[in-house]
Amino acid sequence: MSYLSRMEIPDSIASLRRQQARWVCAGTLAAATSLYAASPFFTLWSITSAIRTHDMGSLNTCLKWESVRNGLKTQAVDSLLGPPHADDELPEFGASFASSAVSNAIDEEVRPDKLGMLVDHLMPSEQPGTPQALFGLMRHVHMHFTHPGVFEASVIMPGHENETPLRLQMRIHAFQWKIHHIDLPAPRHAPLVEASAGPMPQPVTQP
Repeated sequence: MSYLSRMEIPDSIASLRRQQARWVCAGTLAAATSLYAASPFFTLWSITSAIRTHDMGSLNTCLKWESVRNGLKTQAVDSLLGPPHADDELPEFGASFASSAVSNAIDEEVRPDKLGMLVDHLMPSEQPGTPQALFGLMRHVHMHFTHPGVFEASVIMPGHENETPLRLQMRIHAFQWKIHHIDLPAPRHAPLVEASAGPMPQPVTQP
C-alpha cells in the first residue's frame, strides 16, 4: 500500500465522523425544537386536568400570580373608568378612589387560597351523566404562539357567546410555562355606523 493510500484512509474516517457529528447536532436541535413547540400544549392540558380534578395545588404552580393580578386590575379599572387620562391630566378624586378600591379588591380576592372559588366561578360545572364540560371546551380552544416565548389560548365560554373569548397568555418562567395574563370575557364593542354629511341620493324614477 502506497504512502498516499495510507493517508487517505484516516482522512475519510475523519470526514465520516464529522458528518455523523453534524447529523447528531441537527437531530438534537430538531428534537429540542419539537419538545419546545409541544411543551405549552402539554402545560395547557395539565391545567385543564387540574381544573377537572379540582387539583388547586397543581394549578397554583401554573400561575404567575403577580402578573395575573396586575392584568386583572388594568382590565377592571379600564372597564369601570374608561381609558386612562392623558399624562398632563390629573385624575379626579372619585376615579382615584375607585381605582384603589378595585385594586384592593383584586389583591384580596385573587389569591392562591381562593383559587378554587375563582375556578368554580369562571368554569362551567360538570353535571353527572353528561360529557365532561372542560374537555368539550378544549375542542374549541384556539392556541398559537404569538412570540417564541409567548403562547396564547382563547375560548368562548358557555353563557358568554356574545362576549369576547376568555384568553390565557402563557410565558416561560424558570423553565416552566405559566399563565402570565388572563383576559376575562367582556362585552364586544358595537360596530361603528358611518354617517354621511352629504345629501341623500334620490331614487331614479322611470318615465
